[in-house]
Amino acid sequence: MRNLWIFIATTLVGGCATQRPLARVTPSEPAKPIVRESAATKVVETRYEVRSYRDADSPGVRHDAHTVYRSTRVPARVDALETAPRTAFAPVSYEPLPASTELSAELAAQREITAELRSLQSRMATIEQQAKNQYGTLVDQTAETVKVRRQLETERARVQELEMRQRATVPVAPTPTGPSVAADTKW
Repeated sequence: MRNLWIFIATTLVGGCATQRPLARVTPSEPAKPIVRESAATKVVETRYEVRSYRDADSPGVRHDAHTVYRSTRVPARVDALETAPRTAFAPVSYEPLPASTELSAELAAQREITAELRSLQSRMATIEQQAKNQYGTLVDQTAETVKVRRQLETERARVQELEMRQRATVPVAPTPTGPSVAADTKW
């Protein structure tokens, strides 16, 4: 164990006995950088109008309409990079249909159908108004009928009560019964 400690101590104090050889290259003449002549350029600022939009990462964030400027290096012979608004030109995907008799006939038929539908709608509105008025009249008549029926029932009850009082005060004579009385009675 003592030998091990001696070995470790000499290694730490003495270090490594071998050294690496270093190779050095010395250039004879420094290389000259190659610079090619380029065309004259300048920086042009291009303006872009951006409409308002919602942030894709956070739908709660809304960005207002604003302008974005882009700096572009262009050849010196270009004066300016002008952008046109998007509404100035029709999109590439837009191509109007050529005029044709079939298309004109179809459009005329559609206009005719639309006119018929509008007249139907106006007729339906008038019929609906008439139905509402008739319904209101019917409701009023029903209420009046119920009122008259109640009055009639109260009058009937009053008449029956009066008849009961009269029967109680006036003695009723015995009525003869027999075939001669039945033949005289007519309803």
